[in-house]
Amino acid sequence: MTEHPGPTLTDAKGMGGVNAQDGFDYQVWDAVVRIPAWLRSPVFEGLTVEGLEDVEARFFAPHAPRGHFLDRFQAKSAHLTRGQVIEVFKGFAAFDDAHAGAARAHVLVTPSLPKELQWLEKDSERVRRARPFYAPFPDVIAASDQKLERDIVADFGPDLGTRVARSYDVSTRVFPNRVTAEAMFAGVMEQTFGVDLSARKSGEAFRAIATHLVNNCGTMVARSTLLRLIGEVLGAPLISQGPLPVHVRSDRNAPAEDAIEIDASAFSGMEGSAPAAEEWKTSLAAPLERTAKWAHHNGHTRVRITGSYRISTAFALGWSFRAATGFELEIPTRGGDWVTDDRLGPQETKLPWEITAPTELHNGRLVVSIGVLRDAAQDARALLGLESGSGVLRAYLDRPVTSGREAQDSVQALKNAVVAQVARLAPRGIDLFYAGPAAMAIALGHRWNAMPATQLHEFRPTQGYVPSAVLR
Repeated sequence: MTEHPGPTLTDAKGMGGVNAQDGFDYQVWDAVVRIPAWLRSPVFEGLTVEGLEDVEARFFAPHAPRGHFLDRFQAKSAHLTRGQVIEVFKGFAAFDDAHAGAARAHVLVTPSLPKELQWLEKDSERVRRARPFYAPFPDVIAASDQKLERDIVADFGPDLGTRVARSYDVSTRVFPNRVTAEAMFAGVMEQTFGVDLSARKSGEAFRAIATHLVNNCGTMVARSTLLRLIGEVLGAPLISQGPLPVHVRSDRNAPAEDAIEIDASAFSGMEGSAPAAEEWKTSLAAPLERTAKWAHHNGHTRVRITGSYRISTAFALGWSFRAATGFELEIPTRGGDWVTDDRLGPQETKLPWEITAPTELHNGRLVVSIGVLRDAAQDARALLGLESGSGVLRAYLDRPVTSGREAQDSVQALKNAVVAQVARLAPRGIDLFYAGPAAMAIALGHRWNAMPATQLHEFRPTQGYVPSAVLR
């Protein structure tokens, strides 16, 4: 018989929890207490009890190679020896070796660690709790992380110790009875959602979830099912349906909870060399495309974009969640939200864009410059070696865009101008130079469908315009 590569659902490890009922309540109760925090995250998809591990939670992860990751929990209600703890960690390692990149974290849940290992949870928790305070001082955080890792490696050895330090964790939980577990669940609900549950309602919600998990061992219990179970007890939805939050993290802002995070830090710096075209494609465009497909599959049609981003990233955001694929966007600005389904009223004045048609293509490509308060045409001509006044579709506005309605009207006028020249000149591609609000760049990308492949150019203070992402 062919050997299977690592843990499977029907080997001794996979069947262990099904065959041994000792501690089953412990692992189910721990899962229920964790559920409110998971529900707060829009990328949480669901969990399973008694799959390959006691409890596994699944999350969408746009930058992960598989597009998802697992958080895995092994719950041991008995007090473990040092050797038993090491065996649990070795089991985590076996899964990682067989299924690289599938798990974000492995957690051993137990009432307590043996005395000689209690420092592991204490020191790890001390470093974790201090991390938000020292966020502006990454060198301070790094020093503590490195010291903790050295201590763990010294205790567990270089291979297993490195894994324990970076992705294995210990969580001590004491559930003397079900009433204690229900009270912990109520406390987490209040902390997470501000819901102050009575003892009766917290017990009802706890029992509804626990019973469903027990009756559906080995299958996926979806986020929507959990929300329904809690909503039926509360008599109202726990989470109101709003736009899908997508947060862009740059080199200037921190990660955001409660949102899908797009890591654009490599594309946001002002200094240094510009990222190569392939990096834009694999590290930004691909995660954005995965996110858009996931959002569409899960029925999200409105997306709220927050964070910090440069112009090319803004275009890529709008392009990924474009109108042609059924999305509408909310874009926070200092003057309020700009929404892509807003329009100027019949009595409102259109912005006075100056639009000049090009005389010809440049190497078979349409050169487009769009500028708000700063004309990008001269920079485009200088970079491409074009004569003054020729070869560029120039659009310029000598006043700011101050509202989402003005932005949407501008986008329509600009797109109409580009579409007309594409129809007239039939270019094989577009070179786009833009100077203006990043929020309007998102709105432009959102409507940039049915265009030839468009090479974006990013302005960098020390280099001028350089090629960046391609909208294809």
